[in-house]
Amino acid sequence: MLSQRQLARLRARRSALVEELRRAPNLMRGIVYERQRKCGRRSCTCARGGPRHPGLQLNVTLGGKTRTRYVRQGERAQVEAWVAAYHRLWQVVEELTAVNLALLNAEPRGQERG
Repeated sequence: MLSQRQLARLRARRSALVEELRRAPNLMRGIVYERQRKCGRRSCTCARGGPRHPGLQLNVTLGGKTRTRYVRQGERAQVEAWVAAYHRLWQVVEELTAVNLALLNAEPRGQERG
C-alpha cells in the first residue's frame, strides 16, 4: 500500500495532467515525412530517370481512409506543430492512465474517488 505522501504526489500529478489536457493546443493526428517525387514536367531530368525532387507529405487516416496531402514549405512548421501536439496529448493520456490506475490500486475499496 502506498504512503500518504505517495498518494498526495499521485493526486498532484493527476491534477497537473488534467490541467495540461485542458490547455491542449490545436492538433492533428497524422505523420509528416519527406519523400522523393517527380515534378511532372517532361523536360525535367526527373522524368528521364534522374534525381527526383524532395517534398513533404502529410498522411492522415480518417474513417478508415488514408488521405495524403503535399505540405507546402510555408506550412511545414504549423503542420509539424499540430502533429507534435497530438503526440504530446497521447503521452499525457498514457501517463494519466498510469496515475489513475495506481490510485485505484492504492485506495481501499468503497472509498470515494476523484
